Amino acid sequence: MKAWNDLLSLLDHELGSKTVNEWLRPLKIIKFDAGNLYLDVANSFQINWFKEYVTPYLSKYFLTARGKIINVHFSIHGKEYSSQKNQKEAKENFYQPDPLEPHATFETFIQQSEENLPLNILLQLVEESLPLGNYNPIHIYGPKGSGKSHLLMATAKALQEKDKRCFYVRADTFIEHVIRAFRSASLQEFRKAYRNMEVLIIDDVHLFSRKMATQEEFFHTFNRLHTAGLQIILGSNHPPHMLEEIEERLISRFEWGITLSTSPANEIERMKILESRASALHIPLNAPLKQFLLKSFKNLHALVQALEALALRLPRSETPADLEIATYHLKALIEKESETFLTTEKILKTVANIFGIKIEDILGKAQNKECALPRQIAMYLCREKLKFPYPKIGRVFSRNHSTVMTSVKRVKKGMEKKEKEFLLPLNDVQRIIH
Repeated sequence: MKAWNDLLSLLDHELGSKTVNEWLRPLKIIKFDAGNLYLDVANSFQINWFKEYVTPYLSKYFLTARGKIINVHFSIHGKEYSSQKNQKEAKENFYQPDPLEPHATFETFIQQSEENLPLNILLQLVEESLPLGNYNPIHIYGPKGSGKSHLLMATAKALQEKDKRCFYVRADTFIEHVIRAFRSASLQEFRKAYRNMEVLIIDDVHLFSRKMATQEEFFHTFNRLHTAGLQIILGSNHPPHMLEEIEERLISRFEWGITLSTSPANEIERMKILESRASALHIPLNAPLKQFLLKSFKNLHALVQALEALALRLPRSETPADLEIATYHLKALIEKESETFLTTEKILKTVANIFGIKIEDILGKAQNKECALPRQIAMYLCREKLKFPYPKIGRVFSRNHSTVMTSVKRVKKGMEKKEKEFLLPLNDVQRIIH
């Protein structure tokens, strides 16, 4: 037992204590002698995970007093596990969809306007008034916290409830699955998992950037599903033409169907989301605490994370949490959030650095291209990222609102035409301020 506990302590540092607590400490020890450890697990997937991530450490760190490797044996619910007999099943279990957040449903999606096109399109798909494959792919993009992941998971959940073969994964899971398929010689099982679906939903496809093997495999998966008229739904942080380091042939396919954007929640929506999530987590909030949370966490994702942190740290009570106590418990998250606040100063500094000029040049009166182009991009970002009205942007740049409107339109037009003088610096700036 000491050797096993020592191994777990080592793996806390190598794999992370969260991983060890989730995957290893719950395993039931059936028997342990000088040279053998017998573990009981829930399924063959846990065994294969153990072999992939833990086995490499055994030869160095899981040894008898004489320096010999301690053999690990497995059973599944008390029945002896035969690696040869269960090899095919194990490989198939490698490729499972990501879990869906319980709160992510269409009913809990907060919207102020009824003209939410992404929501309406996905609802039509679920309600079968829009045939699968009619828009293919459906590509939804928007910044973190704009609700796109909520919509994608809600769609997956609703389709599964209608007995549709729907597979939802985040892009990082897909990448991990591709790597695993090559390493374990299980490409056939991987392709079966991803191509035997009526609907494939992949979130955060911008993470495919620079992952050439992943892009190659997804290219063929996309073609197979699209040719068969099966539905593909994608999510990303930018529209297809602004995705970086992704092959042009994939970008063009992302644009085959319909591209829809999601916007960050406005103040009314943020308040409703805050109240809804607080109610689901059984956290009573008084008015001062609501305002404090909304002011401290501008990003919706961070706001929900803060609520979840309070739910873990505060005892359940019908009395609203004290503002001072909540501030104490959320101190680390508040400090982290303050570092990510986007301001006009951060936009100006980043744009100036990218173009190699001074902030004073952007705010000055010079009309040469070296200053005018960065100024237009900075105005555009203030409009798109900070949602400033045109007159307010005009005051920042000492221009009238019509000049600001013209600048923003020029940048949008340049992006639509894929003009490199706009796309390249914008991509660089947005990667930094994201």
